[in-house]
Amino acid sequence: MTIKPIKNRISMFVLFLTILPAMVLAETGKAPDAKAAKRGAATFEKYCVACHGKKGIGGVSPPSMLRSPGFITPPTLNGSGHTWHHTDKDLLRTILEGSPRPNTMPAWKGTITTKQARDVLDYVKSLWPERSLKCQGPNHMSCKYK
Repeated sequence: MTIKPIKNRISMFVLFLTILPAMVLAETGKAPDAKAAKRGAATFEKYCVACHGKKGIGGVSPPSMLRSPGFITPPTLNGSGHTWHHTDKDLLRTILEGSPRPNTMPAWKGTITTKQARDVLDYVKSLWPERSLKCQGPNHMSCKYK
């Protein structure tokens, strides 16, 4: 039996729609690339460490009398905070476009490239424990990994 070309195209389209979510989320939960993480460490040191601390330990909050209204201490990125609850896509968007909250994370688009942002993300993920990597993203609340 031969499949008519139109049925074949529809079958291929349905297959594409079936695997598309896996393709989009392929990076989330993936172990970081060691070479990219090394490049990302240099970029992190140059642009991120002032707020997020060495090895992503988090920012130090100034005394309350010196803080501007709405100040939020930069979060820890090393796996002890909640950074790993977000997808790679969301984290890259935050790096490049900044936080929607005023007076917080600035947008780095135009200062660093998308590739550098991905390298920074690989570096940040290299700081996470294995459980954070395995449970990253939307399934973090139901993750059974031990």
